[in-house]
Amino acid sequence: MKANGLSLASGALIIFALNILSAMVALLTSYYAYKVNRLVSSSLLWAISIGFMLLGLGLVVDAGTSLISGRTLVEITGRTAGESFSDRVLTLFASLTYLTVQMVAYLIMAIAYARATYGSRTSFTAPLAVAGSAIVSLYTFSILSYFVALILLGFVVFQGLLLRSGRVSRLSGMVLLGFVLIFAAHCVLLVSVLVLGSGLFLIGTGVQFLGFLSLLVFVLRSEVVGPA
Repeated sequence: MKANGLSLASGALIIFALNILSAMVALLTSYYAYKVNRLVSSSLLWAISIGFMLLGLGLVVDAGTSLISGRTLVEITGRTAGESFSDRVLTLFASLTYLTVQMVAYLIMAIAYARATYGSRTSFTAPLAVAGSAIVSLYTFSILSYFVALILLGFVVFQGLLLRSGRVSRLSGMVLLGFVLIFAAHCVLLVSVLVLGSGLFLIGTGVQFLGFLSLLVFVLRSEVVGPA
């Protein structure tokens, strides 16, 4: 039992480290996207800047939750015995905050990609309605929030493919790779929440970090050589 406790603690520590690194990368991505956007005035870069700022802040909240509670999101969702009411309220509020911020961030980026492809009349009221009606339990909200994020990321990847088919460049390939990795990460994360698998959650978090790194490379190189 002691070994299992150590394993859970080490898993939470790894998730904490990955979330802190991902938060740093997300905030750097936001900052450099903002800088490039001031020069080229791109709605996509604006959305990446706002979206990744929100993701960075959300990841800081999630990292703090795993550090304080010693558990990952799937462990918080799947186990309530032995914790005080105040601890439960704190972890519940922090987890709901992170999941909500994540959905809003990907919604902003999905809208920006939709407008770049179809114009300014695109509506995303359906995902918002799903998100708004999902607050039943942390488990239910986690599943629905990751599902909504997955739909939005799938839309972003699809629109990225359409945009790339019209203008091919290595940098546009890099940003598309970043979103593909984040999409793949959320597939794993959704499954991990469904089955309450800590190992899968760790893998998904790691893949998400690689996706964030790809987008940071994109905005850093965009600042040097111009927008993709």
